[in-house]
Amino acid sequence: MELTAGLMLDVWELVSEYMPTSKKEDVANKLVKIFSDRGLDQDEFESIRGEDHHLDTAIDHFREADADTDDYDYESEDYEDD
Repeated sequence: MELTAGLMLDVWELVSEYMPTSKKEDVANKLVKIFSDRGLDQDEFESIRGEDHHLDTAIDHFREADADTDDYDYESEDYEDD
């Protein structure tokens, strides 16, 4: 089965109607992470932007976390030789 943002949106729409609002942010974050870990790329996530506020927020959080990891400059660390 091919993972697409449309599939993630379908899953979200199905499960989100049965969960309390207080859980939606956490579940949306986990769903975005699961789909990302399985290979869904940023362009796919962007294709569903505007469909659901909770998913938009989760995508933004994921993008920010990913950018923080990518921006780290491992070469600039000063190491002491023992």
